Amino acid sequence: MMSQWTRDCRPACSAGRGRLMLCAMKAIGRTLQVIGLTIPPLAIVAELAETISLGQMLAFLVAGACSFWIGRITEGYSGR
Repeated sequence: MMSQWTRDCRPACSAGRGRLMLCAMKAIGRTLQVIGLTIPPLAIVAELAETISLGQMLAFLVAGACSFWIGRITEGYSGR
């Protein structure tokens, strides 16, 4: 079964170097978004297990939000 990303980018990736760069930007942006959504729950679990301090958890939450934001902007610049 083909994922939504594969269906969206397959024609763009085979259209030339410029389109390939946009497709790569979209993939990088989506990856950063997934990383940004994964970091906060892991930080919360680590803080609840008392392996990191509250300040460290807050730093991880900010890093996750920044990662998601950068990924969203990168994906937005790639266009459709």
